[in-house]
Amino acid sequence: MFKQRSSWASSLVTGLIGWNGFFIIVALAFGLSVSPVTLFLAGSLAAVAQIVILRLLFFKIHLDRNLGYGAVFGTISAAMLIVVDFALFPALTEHLVIWFLTAVYIGPAVGAFLSYFYKDDREIEAEAPAGQPVDYGRDGHWLEPFAFGAVAYLLVFMPHTGDIAVSALMVGAMSGVFAAGASHFVLFSKARRPILPFTIGLLGGALQGAVTGLLFRHYANALWLSPIALGAASGVLTYLMTITRGYTLARAEDLAEAAGDAA
Repeated sequence: MFKQRSSWASSLVTGLIGWNGFFIIVALAFGLSVSPVTLFLAGSLAAVAQIVILRLLFFKIHLDRNLGYGAVFGTISAAMLIVVDFALFPALTEHLVIWFLTAVYIGPAVGAFLSYFYKDDREIEAEAPAGQPVDYGRDGHWLEPFAFGAVAYLLVFMPHTGDIAVSALMVGAMSGVFAAGASHFVLFSKARRPILPFTIGLLGGALQGAVTGLLFRHYANALWLSPIALGAASGVLTYLMTITRGYTLARAEDLAEAAGDAA
């Protein structure tokens, strides 16, 4: 269900991560007073509505043909849905321009990803041997980095309020994407000795995490350690899990290739 990135379930997760991730990060970065829990509800409503609209109209508006169509209709649908959010969540209207711009930034990205995932999945399926299960390779593990980051930040921050919990969840999930980029496409783009890649990755994770810790500066008095320290620890844990997964995937690919050559 989730290995196929163009499935309905994967599309809904794509929308939820995109809307909620950017809503929460924008609020934390600008120090906006609106509750992250409120933002999560508003973002989730917009995400689900946008995905349902785009998926139901997918072929009629040609999202299967080009990423540009996805971006255009993603923008249009996001602009419409943020207006609905303004009506349902008055707290957002205090910073109306910021939230409108955020929505029309999220919208085209979500739409373009829906188009890209559809096209890429179809290409993978077309190349698969007839009569055998489709192997989506690393793409089939696309959700794991989000989960790794979310779990890492929740474990380290140990939130005791809904606002901190939602913030840690979404900042962690978004951080996992960057960890995956470093791990799967650079450090372990192929199988190699693990010591140096792990060292580089964990140092990078600490740096990235420390930067994300600054997002929690407004909650400093409610945290059990300084936000920067918690962010750095979260980053290290995120990268540790993600790099470990990248290493195992690269090893599995290497072994499969060796077995194929031997055959």
